[in-house]
Amino acid sequence: MSELNSSIRGAVDLSALANKVVKEKIDGKGAVKTVTVPAFSIELSEQLVRSVIEISNVVPVIVSFWDSASAESISLNSKLEKLSDSSAGTWFLAKLDVIAQPKLAEAFGINTPATVAMILAGEPRPLFQGDQSETDLITFLDKLIELAKSQGLDGRLVVGDTASQPEPQLSPNEQAALDAMENGDFDSAVAIYQKELQERPNDETLIERLAQVKLVARTYSGNLEVELAANPKTQAELTRKADYLLAIGDAETAFKLLLDYFDQADDRAQLISHLLELFNATGKNHPAVIQARKQLAVKMF
Repeated sequence: MSELNSSIRGAVDLSALANKVVKEKIDGKGAVKTVTVPAFSIELSEQLVRSVIEISNVVPVIVSFWDSASAESISLNSKLEKLSDSSAGTWFLAKLDVIAQPKLAEAFGINTPATVAMILAGEPRPLFQGDQSETDLITFLDKLIELAKSQGLDGRLVVGDTASQPEPQLSPNEQAALDAMENGDFDSAVAIYQKELQERPNDETLIERLAQVKLVARTYSGNLEVELAANPKTQAELTRKADYLLAIGDAETAFKLLLDYFDQADDRAQLISHLLELFNATGKNHPAVIQARKQLAVKMF
């Protein structure tokens, strides 16, 4: 979905990371993350985009583009609603009326009803167009859930009163980092996580979280549209653009940009270090990370 315009890129870029870095409950390794939602499906609007993207960091989100004048899209929506209600919270359905929400549909690059896309970890991807049988949808959704789990999105949604949910219980240091980030003080948050990491140097969660906060700190105040349109010439410019590509969830392009430059890099050690940090920010189980690590190993040895 390269057609995502800047308004939705703005929602995708840092809300996905901010959800992981700022808002997620830290429960310890191996715990299944649960998020309370008012229902397993909603009508998507511009006001709800960020919330849906946050959900996509826990379970896969299906976006169904529909139109009340399209019997095919109504039929598809009906099947998806039925399946989402019986999904036990393993995925989430967002229905987008292409007539009522034309700007949002345009941002996704889709204006044809009976079209389906998905969002995984803040990254939207097109899926298919046209009505499908319920059997085929079940088969597809089972595969999607497995794909999401392979990328670490193995949480669960529960239906309940979201207004009455208790605040996550964080450690004093985690709360201090949260407060710093909510105030835009990312340097202080980085320092807190660096101190934590000195005490627990092999904690993979802390390594990932520190890399994510540093990425947000580097990209938070930039003009996303300008940065993504840049034509980098130097290594510094290349690493900067890779940061912004990763901020919108385009890990594959970010890694390719740096790997393609590897042989002519002025400072290979710095380039490798930056790549490794971006790998950490993305997560070691992400397919793009797994592939890029293999390519980096070939270039290094």
